Amino acid sequence: MSSTKFIMGMRDVFFTGLYDIFKKDKNCVFITADNGAPTLDQFAQDFPKQYYNVGIAEQQLIGMACGMAFEGKKVYTYAIAPFVTIRCYDQNKLDMCAMNLPIVNLGIGAGYAYDIMGPSHHTVEDISVMRTLPNLVMYGPADVTTARALVDITYQSRSPQYIRFDRAGIPDLYEGQDVHFEDGLVQVTGDGVNDVTIIATGIMVHNALKVAKNLQQNGIRASVVDLFRLKPINQELLLEIVKNSRSLVTLEEHLLAGGMGSAILEILSDHDVKILTLRIGQDDRFVFDYGGREVIWEKYGLDVLSITKKISTWLKTQAKDQELAVKL
Repeated sequence: MSSTKFIMGMRDVFFTGLYDIFKKDKNCVFITADNGAPTLDQFAQDFPKQYYNVGIAEQQLIGMACGMAFEGKKVYTYAIAPFVTIRCYDQNKLDMCAMNLPIVNLGIGAGYAYDIMGPSHHTVEDISVMRTLPNLVMYGPADVTTARALVDITYQSRSPQYIRFDRAGIPDLYEGQDVHFEDGLVQVTGDGVNDVTIIATGIMVHNALKVAKNLQQNGIRASVVDLFRLKPINQELLLEIVKNSRSLVTLEEHLLAGGMGSAILEILSDHDVKILTLRIGQDDRFVFDYGGREVIWEKYGLDVLSITKKISTWLKTQAKDQELAVKL
């Protein structure tokens, strides 16, 4: 008998919590673009007047959602992440965000979660693209506890929202902990002054924790921050955390161009905060490699060993440069 613990995906945890809300609030509507899930079957069965499938027609998905939201409905849409964002960007921009409608776009498959499907299913541009939209609130949960907390947070909000769910069952980070998810970010480890703070989002939070452990073993004090609300970023709390670190690393399974790291650097620049910063993510390329997510990570430097080595080398280089600057 296998001793492997079953881990429910964050999407299914979210849907399970959402079911209780739909049971109480008949004003809620769920629309899917031909994407299912075991936890959605009960929605179709128990809420036939609140559940719709528009087929493989994501632009129609958003258009229909906006029409219902105009009539006072609280609408949840669901599709694979690149299809509910980039494929219907114009509808998200003008129909949803410009009208500031209470729609929650649920995207499954953040980063390289659909690893063997190629660029059509990879979701490594969505942060860059969606964070440009006024009124939109965007989340990237890293575990099921965060995903469950987002059920209530997104239900209470009247803004247009987007959640980028991972596809895999990921170990829980916050089970049983008293976390204020409304803050939008959590310092997972490393209170106090640190040599380096690693800010990560989504599945990369888990890699960041392993990297921090490796760095600690090499005498480098490292902390990890989970940035799960990607827009708007809690600037006050972020700047407070940055004060306690000598250097900063941003880590994302996403293109570097305009991603989470760029968003953080914009905040630091706007507040004239000077701190040594290294961005780690996907460089400027499409990924056509197969073999699984970890194969992609290893090839492009997003696995734990590569990240650890990159940060260690960078810190040593910075220390030598600073030592030389003092001598000069």
